[in-house]
Amino acid sequence: MGKQQLAGWSWIAATIALLAQLLVAAAWPGRYSWADNTISDLGATTCGVFDAGTRVERTVCSPLHVVANAATVVNGLLLTVGAIAVTLARSRPLGVVGPVLLAVGGLLVVGVGVTPLDKAPAAHEAFALAQAPVQWTGMVVAALAARRTGMGTLAVVTLAATAVSVVGLGLFVSAVGGGAAAAVGVGLVERLAFDTLTIWGGVAGVLLLRRTVAVSA
Repeated sequence: MGKQQLAGWSWIAATIALLAQLLVAAAWPGRYSWADNTISDLGATTCGVFDAGTRVERTVCSPLHVVANAATVVNGLLLTVGAIAVTLARSRPLGVVGPVLLAVGGLLVVGVGVTPLDKAPAAHEAFALAQAPVQWTGMVVAALAARRTGMGTLAVVTLAATAVSVVGLGLFVSAVGGGAAAAVGVGLVERLAFDTLTIWGGVAGVLLLRRTVAVSA
């Protein structure tokens, strides 16, 4: 398997984190709200009422929190492996700087997974908030490189995903602070911010694999 193929398959495999969310949410003894509960709630190790007295107060109890946190760690590792592989690929379709930043972003995702929200809230939030701008920057730089190497579709998809994620994080910060976005649902806007990045990785992986096939044909 070539390095570019390894990158593609790694990023596609990273989307398993989304399937893990479905599995963990289904195991809740009560109702998991995709609108009102956050992604991090799935990895909480204790049960109780979180953010009591605020507009984002919610009940949390996640029996399969180990699965959620493990999936987040695996997601981050696969993003990093893929980024390193595409950096080492002979053609370097996404350049070097972009993938390096994506690799750092992947390591920050690992940090999110090893610091559950209820056990190490400050570290958890720091890793998550650092990951977003690092990955955004890496994606934009990678998109510019992709455009120069004839991967216009990947460039467009990457820039669009970055824009959606940026808007999502802004809405998420507003919701957590009790702003108007809280009415939309803190969970929904958080998914715009972070799950969009995971979905992008899967799409980017497919496009990398398609390029490999086209080049070898």
